[in-house]
Amino acid sequence: MLQPDAILEQALQGPLPESWRLFYGKGRPLSLAIFSALLVFIFVGLLQLALLFFLGPFSILSWLIETPSHIPAGIQPALHATNWQKFVPSLLHLSLFFWLLPVLVALLTCILAFRAGRRIRDSLLILTPEGVVQCMNYSSISNRRFKVLDFAGVQRLALHLRSNDDSSHANVWLDVQRPDGTTDRWPIDSRYGSVEQIVQYIIEDHALFAARGEQQAI
Repeated sequence: MLQPDAILEQALQGPLPESWRLFYGKGRPLSLAIFSALLVFIFVGLLQLALLFFLGPFSILSWLIETPSHIPAGIQPALHATNWQKFVPSLLHLSLFFWLLPVLVALLTCILAFRAGRRIRDSLLILTPEGVVQCMNYSSISNRRFKVLDFAGVQRLALHLRSNDDSSHANVWLDVQRPDGTTDRWPIDSRYGSVEQIVQYIIEDHALFAARGEQQAI
């Protein structure tokens, strides 16, 4: 029976046995956080402006502006050439809260995306001749979460692939058939690199494990 804690410690401390393969999560928390925050900031800002200027005084954001009475509300009056001198100054009367809203939403998104990226990077996958060990939060002993695929309890592995019609992304997983007839699904995460290569390694390791078991039974 696999002992995930012992396998993890040996993989981290080394040396790594030649028959083992170690894959670290390839998360980029800082890049993910900045990119996500920028997209959210642009989206929320454009949404605010659309609601404000197209809905005019009926906008739910009308309380965020401090527009003098002589400046027309809404974008329709400002589309006329004679009103451009009144429309542009109206942008300068947007209150501080109007600009803070997308900043706060972007900041929250940045924090959440950074934490998600850290979780991806703080994970690893270990392939051994006896099975597979996946560990999340491996750098924190108290928060480690293991997922184990013990070849001793696997009768058959079947590869499944499902691609979405509107996307080039494909979901890949292994159907794990147990000796008692039950079937589990083992998803293959792309955070560890080439999914096809990892699947090939797992299937080959299981085939060698099964062959050794048959030889010992003879």
